[in-house]
Amino acid sequence: MVIAHPVLAGIALLCAAAAIVWGRSTSRLQRASRRIEARLQEGGVGAQSALLARSAFRKELHTTLLYACFAVGLAVASLSNEAWFDTAVLVVLIPIGISLRYGPRFLAEARLVEERSFLERRAEEVLEQQEAAPLRWAARLAPEDLPVIEGFEVGRVYEPGAGAMAGDFYDLYPTGPSRLTAVMGDVAGHGIEPSITAFQVKYLLRVFLRQYRDPAQAIEELNVVLSAQGRPEDLVSLCSVVFDTAAGTLR
Repeated sequence: MVIAHPVLAGIALLCAAAAIVWGRSTSRLQRASRRIEARLQEGGVGAQSALLARSAFRKELHTTLLYACFAVGLAVASLSNEAWFDTAVLVVLIPIGISLRYGPRFLAEARLVEERSFLERRAEEVLEQQEAAPLRWAARLAPEDLPVIEGFEVGRVYEPGAGAMAGDFYDLYPTGPSRLTAVMGDVAGHGIEPSITAFQVKYLLRVFLRQYRDPAQAIEELNVVLSAQGRPEDLVSLCSVVFDTAAGTLR
């Protein structure tokens, strides 16, 4: 047997190697598709998962068939100088016909994959936001960085309780040219409700401590506001200290 076209023979070998590679992948996808369809019958997965698995298998099978047809056609063509070898090359029309026949289905499945990818990305974004929101909320209630106050050395030690959403809070801020206020508090309970109450207490107290020089009066006004909300189950433990550097007093 004399090879009349060595180049075609080499290309045929490469196509055969590619067909083997794609064939192994097709075999694995076929097994995976069967397992998914079995789980679908048992109610373990959704219909879209099974559809996507079948789509991936068909595309891999089509690619395998394409390379196999190229390998056969080019191998036959490389062995002959006759004009009839052109007919052998025409076997590549088989996968081309399959592409044209199932092209709309492939396109619909591609749209399904794109839509599913978009939904998965949106779901991931929602999960990321849900994970980040409690951490950002807690950072507002108990910030790691405290303001630099001239004449004071400021530090913090904070050990959060169970869960990111808690009612612990502290604050440090000036309420006048010579007055510095430090606040520590805790709302009983864990979860979103105590955390919301802690947020209200922290920033309402900022307003009242600027209005009243006496922290006891500021806390009394805060208690009036909170009591008017009709939530008697909210219990807040609070300590507020006002340093007056000009008068040299601590209240």
